[in-house]
Amino acid sequence: MLRFRVTLKSVCACCRRMCFRAEEVFHRYFQLHRIKVVRLVHPFSAIFLLCLIGFLFVYELCYVLPEITDPHGIGHKLCWCLGIYTVLNILGNWCHGFMSNTSVEGLPPDRQHPVTGEAHLWHYCSTCQKVVPPRSWHCRLCNVCILKRDHHCTFFANCVGHNNQRYFLAFLFHLSFGSGQALVYNGILNWKNKAFLVSDPLLLIYRDRTQDTDFNWKYTIANLFKLNLFLFVVPVGMFIFQMIMVHRNSTCYEILDRSYDVGWRRNMDMVLGKRRFWIFFSPTIASPLPTDGTRWCQKQIV
Repeated sequence: MLRFRVTLKSVCACCRRMCFRAEEVFHRYFQLHRIKVVRLVHPFSAIFLLCLIGFLFVYELCYVLPEITDPHGIGHKLCWCLGIYTVLNILGNWCHGFMSNTSVEGLPPDRQHPVTGEAHLWHYCSTCQKVVPPRSWHCRLCNVCILKRDHHCTFFANCVGHNNQRYFLAFLFHLSFGSGQALVYNGILNWKNKAFLVSDPLLLIYRDRTQDTDFNWKYTIANLFKLNLFLFVVPVGMFIFQMIMVHRNSTCYEILDRSYDVGWRRNMDMVLGKRRFWIFFSPTIASPLPTDGTRWCQKQIV
């Protein structure tokens, strides 16, 4: 038993050393090839997102919808309006998130330095070689310190932080809503064509394709339904996770830190701004934030 414990400890120590070495290699690679990574990953992510949204938009509204609704009916027209509204919100929040400057350098010059009595709350960034506000951390891809840094989003080609987290939340919300719409349309189409289980590999082994002239068609729409289901679960899961972080006033960068949790209402205001949930209706709705990202109230410990 003692020998087993010693062996287990040595294995754990070896794993930790390997993780540290891998992290060092990863960081060194980013330092040497940061610009190449940014120029490759960001455009690829943007093109992939646009192609995916464009494909689903055309497929659902131009092909699936006429199959399940009357093309001349009011329901068909309402679905078109809802689809256009959703896509515009996805792209609008995406553009606003990309164009938002959430770095410390985006602050007015007089706010890039701590005021009297706040110097002890700021910390030094060895990469930027300057003191930065609390909750600001350096991003190796952006190569700047980000105000209340949450994470770097390759689809946004920007860091998600203090000034653009509302757009990221609305982006995820409308992605979830749009993929949910498509899931309903695909579900109805599969139900009408009895194609839900056609793409199951176990059924393909025993199914006689010659008896079903529409087998290839059913196989295609069944696989698209399952792809749609995956594209629905991912943004929904991300949105729920982000809302939990907002509710706790935490970030992905410091997920266990709850020292800034000042109650869910004030926490929501810190991210969504003055108008709170109205921001989900349109990215153009102004919702001023209560702070510029340099001052944060901390939880009072009794």
